[in-house]
Amino acid sequence: MERNISVNFRGHITWQKIMLNCGLYLAILCIFILFAVINPDFLTVRNMVNVFEQSAYYLVCAVGITFVLVSGANDMSVGSQVAFSSVVATLYLAAGGSIPASMGIMLGAALVIGLCNGLFVVVIGLPPFIGTIATGYVVRGVVAYYTKQETVTGLPRDYTAFAWTKTLGLSNLTWIAVLIVLLGIYVLKYTAYGRRVYACGSNPVAAGVMGINVKWIKISVYVIAAMSAAVASMMLMSRMGAARSGTADLLHMECVAAAVIGGTSLKGGQGGLIGTFIGVFLVSMIRNGLNSNGINSFWQLVFTGGITLFAAVLDSYKSRTSA
Repeated sequence: MERNISVNFRGHITWQKIMLNCGLYLAILCIFILFAVINPDFLTVRNMVNVFEQSAYYLVCAVGITFVLVSGANDMSVGSQVAFSSVVATLYLAAGGSIPASMGIMLGAALVIGLCNGLFVVVIGLPPFIGTIATGYVVRGVVAYYTKQETVTGLPRDYTAFAWTKTLGLSNLTWIAVLIVLLGIYVLKYTAYGRRVYACGSNPVAAGVMGINVKWIKISVYVIAAMSAAVASMMLMSRMGAARSGTADLLHMECVAAAVIGGTSLKGGQGGLIGTFIGVFLVSMIRNGLNSNGINSFWQLVFTGGITLFAAVLDSYKSRTSA
């Protein structure tokens, strides 16, 4: 009897399960150790803080994408939304407009774009890939045509100074990103709305039977993603001091990569913003390590894509084994 118990206990902990749950993080840990050996400054507090400051806008955008992914959908337009909002607001400010009004314009445009995505995907029934990528093409194409793909400048000094001002040792953009993550964690994990988002992602039919308005939930997450993209635009404009129609062309894939690495399932119903926070930090640190070692930017895409593919394969395998 005792022998059977011990065999069963050992059977619960297998190398397969360890690799399934921890393999990705073990691989990333090995990468970190390699970078630290090559560059002793890689794992210093100063470098990690700098990396986090540089990726603050990326984290804010990833918060919105996480809401969409948890609901069982996807949004391919967030990078284009960042480009659209930043160019429109920069043109407005360069013409003498006020900063509060520019923010209102960006949030208003985000509301419209988010509702359009919801209309195309949820009401009309287009696949998320088609509906949202079409929206992205339209808004990016509009600003590319209007600006002739040239960089737009002329932001007020107060606007650009905000990104470089520090409070308690951290930049203002870092504090904004942290506050938005904390707000997102609260909404997604501790409110009735957040539980409905998870329910819609896990089983939309059952959620409807329970009385949840699935269509409204799915439309609302697209609005949240658009609003997050608008805030990310404000942060990026402040840091860069300019805007361009080609900005953030791969931002959607980077946000999805961070969410998936952090444990959010591409099939919906699983994941959270703590994992997304970790995923953004890991992806940003890996990019920093590659940059510091002079790795070509194209190979950085290959590297990030490989990690994302590994995470997606693990997610798919875990979904099949738990089914």
